[in-house]
Amino acid sequence: MKLRPPRVRRVGRVGRLTIYLVSGVDVRNQLDIDFTQGGNEAIYPSYVPAGEIWIDAVLGPRDRAATILHEMVERHLMIRHGQDYDHAHDVASARERVFRTKHDSSLASVAAAYRSFLRAPLAPVAKLPRPDERAARPRNIRREIDDLLAERARRA
Repeated sequence: MKLRPPRVRRVGRVGRLTIYLVSGVDVRNQLDIDFTQGGNEAIYPSYVPAGEIWIDAVLGPRDRAATILHEMVERHLMIRHGQDYDHAHDVASARERVFRTKHDSSLASVAAAYRSFLRAPLAPVAKLPRPDERAARPRNIRREIDDLLAERARRA
């Protein structure tokens, strides 16, 4: 069966979701310049079909697996629990960080991690600190910019 672009290869299925590698370049050039790493129908309903997870084909195996889990968790929280993107993304990122420390890059590991998530999708996730935790907070960035501008003004 020939795949319709931008799909490059079918990776497999996890539950009822079909995972595809896609040409991220084609997606960005023809559909959405903001597409990075992966997507699902909850985030990109205008071009990712229902029941599909798209992963940029340039990612290596470990990044693919982690991104697949991220997209599945994010999609589930948005569609099944009505959470907004920002919250769903934060939870998916936390699950992804844990996955990256404990699992290999196989689709079976993704499926196991997703099943574990489904047992308690709204349970708090163990917080693993981000390497850039301080810079990731918008108010800190704003404060840093304000401080730099004030320092520049003092020098002028």
